[in-house]
Amino acid sequence: YPVNARAKEVLGVPCLAKVEDLPGPVDLAVIATPAETVPGLIEACGAKGIPNLVVITSDFSETGPEGAALERTVVAQARQRGMRLVGPNTMGLFSAQSSLHALMPPVEPLKGPVSMFSQSGNVGTQFLAWGVEAGIGFEKFVSSGNEGDLTCVDYLRYFAEDEATRIIIAYLEGVDPESGFLPAARQVSRRKPVVIFKGGRTGAGSRAAASHSGAMAGSYNIYQAVFKQAGLIEAATTQEIMDCTKALTTYPIPRGNRVAILTRGGGWGVITSDACEENGLIVPPLPEAMIKKLDKILPKYWSRSNPVDMAAVITPEPFMDCLEILAHWKGIDGVIALGGRAHIPGRASENPLVRERLKAQEGLFKQMGAYYQGGQKKILEFIRQLIRETGKPIISVTMGPQDYHKESMEVYKLASYPNPERAVRVLRLMADYGKFLASPE
Repeated sequence: YPVNARAKEVLGVPCLAKVEDLPGPVDLAVIATPAETVPGLIEACGAKGIPNLVVITSDFSETGPEGAALERTVVAQARQRGMRLVGPNTMGLFSAQSSLHALMPPVEPLKGPVSMFSQSGNVGTQFLAWGVEAGIGFEKFVSSGNEGDLTCVDYLRYFAEDEATRIIIAYLEGVDPESGFLPAARQVSRRKPVVIFKGGRTGAGSRAAASHSGAMAGSYNIYQAVFKQAGLIEAATTQEIMDCTKALTTYPIPRGNRVAILTRGGGWGVITSDACEENGLIVPPLPEAMIKKLDKILPKYWSRSNPVDMAAVITPEPFMDCLEILAHWKGIDGVIALGGRAHIPGRASENPLVRERLKAQEGLFKQMGAYYQGGQKKILEFIRQLIRETGKPIISVTMGPQDYHKESMEVYKLASYPNPERAVRVLRLMADYGKFLASPE
């Protein structure tokens, strides 16, 4: 029911003049009116028996002492009537299960197993939009705003109990030291992975957080220690939180930090090896028995080491054969598989003679494109099979367009990455989380 004293309708839906005119029971009221009107609206909602409120309105504790006093009044009103309040200064919430889109911006998240709370509505809703691009589906989302009533600890505990939520992600600027965040987070992360990105890590960021959401950011070193004790997966960048979330929705948690690397080119193997060692992952040498197995598949001039450099063998069958041998190797806990994305020429040349000759071979190029595309699909299907057989993450790195990575996620339920550094960081974060799960409670 839209309620507005001046409008007759909103988007074709008839408008009521005041809350008292509501004809029947209401589960949730979303308030988006000036701050000075909110206390009266809460009283009206309470009298109507509405149990839950989302207060989009800003100009509360994030603006200073006067706003903070008004916020305390609003929260006290709600609690006195037994109502629960999201916000104020929130961008709303989303629930796939309830088909509820009570969000300020016009974003339509994909449905999936990820739930998120965010102390910045703008940041949080951007993650929902990025999820659409990356093929990551969300079950629930809440922009926690100033957390006058319900706090991030409440949302964390709720997502832990929610059967439809498998992975929890969070954007956090600050928490009340007395909130019980550490014991709650440690308990939750034993059950479900929690990926967190901390805003306000510096002095400048802390000041911005105080004026933005009223959060007291505190010492970042203390937060890092808390996150580590609680088994939270801390992402270093906003990109990394999405990368890690993709992996957690598709891959098993590795049992250790030992990695096999399969590559079609030696240079990428070098880069991946460096990234692994820099991130605390071990790239162990190949056993002699495994080298003999790979000798039967690869040219005699292959690397004979880990990384396994296929020496420019580009057909899918040898790649899958090597991948199978590495995945079943008991000496490793995960595989990073670097494949190229075939570029079929024919469009880009400015030279008329070259364009003419390429056009003459257009049929051949189409055949080649279909062959490589079919081979890539075979590899992705085979990776899924190997993951089921071994229980190990096999992370694909393909230097291809964004559409390829989205297809890999949506069609094959496999996270893939455009460069090895991002794949390595994800594997390292997952390995750290696996170490936490294996530690005594």
